[in-house]
Amino acid sequence: MAALGGENRVRFLLYLHLMKNLGIALLAGLALLGLGAWTPAAAAPGTFITTVQITNGLPNAVGVVNAGDGSGRLFIVQQTGQIRIWTGAQLLSTPFLDVSGIISSCSGGCGERGLLGLAFHPSYKTNGFFYVYYTRQSDGAIQIARYHVSANANVADAASALVLITIPHPSFANHNGGQLAFGPDGYLYAGTGDGGSSGDPNGNGQNINALLGKLLRLDVDHGSPYAIPATNPFATAAPGAGAHEIWAYGLRNPWRFSFDRANGDLYIGDVGQSSYEEVDYQAANAPDAAGRNYGWNCREGFHPYSGDTSCNSITAVDPVLEYPHANNPECSITGGFVFRNLPSHSLTGAYFYGDYCSGRIWSATHSGATWTSTQRFDTAFNITSFGEGETGRLYLTDPASQTLQWIAPYSFADVGPTYFAWPFVETIYARGITGGCGGDNYCPELTITRAEMAVFLLTAEHGPGYTPPPATGTVFNDVPAGSFAAAFIEQLAREGVTSGCGGGNYCPGSPTTRDQMATFLLLAKEGSSYTPPACATPTFSDVPCSSPFAVWIDELARRGITGGCGGGNYCPSGSVTRAQMAVFLSTTFGLPTP
Repeated sequence: MAALGGENRVRFLLYLHLMKNLGIALLAGLALLGLGAWTPAAAAPGTFITTVQITNGLPNAVGVVNAGDGSGRLFIVQQTGQIRIWTGAQLLSTPFLDVSGIISSCSGGCGERGLLGLAFHPSYKTNGFFYVYYTRQSDGAIQIARYHVSANANVADAASALVLITIPHPSFANHNGGQLAFGPDGYLYAGTGDGGSSGDPNGNGQNINALLGKLLRLDVDHGSPYAIPATNPFATAAPGAGAHEIWAYGLRNPWRFSFDRANGDLYIGDVGQSSYEEVDYQAANAPDAAGRNYGWNCREGFHPYSGDTSCNSITAVDPVLEYPHANNPECSITGGFVFRNLPSHSLTGAYFYGDYCSGRIWSATHSGATWTSTQRFDTAFNITSFGEGETGRLYLTDPASQTLQWIAPYSFADVGPTYFAWPFVETIYARGITGGCGGDNYCPELTITRAEMAVFLLTAEHGPGYTPPPATGTVFNDVPAGSFAAAFIEQLAREGVTSGCGGGNYCPGSPTTRDQMATFLLLAKEGSSYTPPACATPTFSDVPCSSPFAVWIDELARRGITGGCGGGNYCPSGSVTRAQMAVFLSTTFGLPTP
């Protein structure tokens, strides 16, 4: 048998993927079909990663946060006092909030003061509350305040401020901390620095009565202006026996911490003194979670720091990761997030973090108590913060270039994150609808045949792992029982989605056209008895109401599944590509995109 040509080769590879799902070994088929000498690309899907600039014009950017309200917006914190909104399409010129009049002056540079943190209440969509962390203009004290959104969803009510807590920070201008985040328990966590200078001269890190050098935990839904969670380690302590707000202590300057959105594990990037940067970790279900001492200023990373005799009596929890300054350009860790955006990607579950000075970015994973860290990027960025979008996309801020960057893993070599159909291709890959076209490729511009369409459509309709009844070979003349996708084609006929292409045939090798696709999609989605509304005014110039496909195509447009092919046209006789198929399937069946 002659070796297969390009399109047939792709179709056979799709067949292999299908048969793998069905548990049928087809190794012998490689030799029989002339594919024995063919070698796919070395990489496998789900191993790629890059960075993509989202927008610029963001001087002094130090944070990026989502509101969790379903809007998909990103809120970028500028140290000079502004919170800006990226809508997904543009950076709004009017700040969401501007507190430059009450924060420490940034004239001549902000240093480590200014507007430093932002967190939205878990019920922000209904209560409109959000929280900011800044240093006060008059004396540099740390303040955490609650604000409320105005009637305009893109503008906060600047007069709605309620200060929750003020923490004196009188001695030095550095080490202010600044991270705010709600934990999976619904409490507000705040990371404070040790009060500054070098080596913690005021001893705040180990002082359980001081609020500096700590991770605080507040119940903002009760009390006035907050209550103390009953499970805080010093919640009922007598005066002088521990501050009630403390959750953990022994921190130097926890510049960004986060909770794993999948399991609630806590990761803290704690900036070191002059030798080591560290990542601290607390599993969500750890029995000793409350009241952990992370060691500063007795320890830096895994190493002793202070020779004070009081350090001999402490019980410190070592970090899980550290990296040195010596002979490296690193100087200051920026804690990040666990990546959860693409379930099928090899980096899912990895914790991303970086260094402000070197611009390097690592991902870390662990198996039990064994942690492994891998450098992913060596950039020119001054990484001030990482952030997480509503769907789990990871971002970083770089004030040097004034940009917001997207850390973008992707699954197929030929479908990068800037390709128009990228999120849809990732969606159908994650749901097991496709494994690509071979090696690490998806072949987005290849045409979909009617046979391939049957596989894609039914897998999207019924879910990953779907197996139709065995083919009989008696439904269509040109679809024998042993042919590619025969079981799927016959199931389409049983469900009333297709009666073939005429003359008792199905035409399995013919391209799927855009008009046929409209009918296939709606019948698979709604059932064989479905009839779209009549065509009164055609949606597209090239699909008049007299066309037998007009009602189907118009209904696709009404549902927002298609906007046509451009210029007011739909191109009904055009062939559907694999990229277009991904878009059609994801939007028709409401599959969430990353």
